[in-house]
Amino acid sequence: MFGGQPRKVAIIGGPGTGKTTLIKQLDVDYSMAGYVTDVALEFARSYIVRYGIPTSIFEQFLLYEGQKQREEELRHCDIIFCDNATILNYVYGLMCCDFKNPKEVYALMKLYEWAMKDLPGYDIFYVPREFPLEKDGVRYQDEDFAVVVDTKIKNFLDIMNVPYTIVRGDLPTRVRIVKEKLGFVEKRRRLVCQIEPAGQE
Repeated sequence: MFGGQPRKVAIIGGPGTGKTTLIKQLDVDYSMAGYVTDVALEFARSYIVRYGIPTSIFEQFLLYEGQKQREEELRHCDIIFCDNATILNYVYGLMCCDFKNPKEVYALMKLYEWAMKDLPGYDIFYVPREFPLEKDGVRYQDEDFAVVVDTKIKNFLDIMNVPYTIVRGDLPTRVRIVKEKLGFVEKRRRLVCQIEPAGQE
């Protein structure tokens, strides 16, 4: 572990940008190198399969808690690779908030408060849209909406002066960018080299 806490790597961006493919490859690479790693997949996806696309800002609280729980269940890891982050529930809340409704405005303020509290716990990587949205039958399937989400997420990061790294290119290039930023030491290989041959003092 890193300082007693897992390092949470958030690969964020709009739907269909290749985030899940990236975190799965990173999980394999770091695991093979001797780290205890796992992926925290987007809870919202499971929610949509069961209940449909969320339309109320209050549903974002459920999505926040679900994502938080997935990360908490992996607290034994050295590194958790996330294709979402709890900070994004505020971004989605912005998109569905009725600003004329005091209860919804208050809910949005709470989501913002939680986002700011969670923000320091992530290493954040932003994946821009480099190819058209492919429909998978689950996530938001409108190309225009997906682009709006892309913009809202990046605007949030920039306006709040959140440090992040942009990740683009093909999969090997994306993996390399993340590894260079996080650091990549093959722990297992180093440990093997430290084992002395049998029969030697």
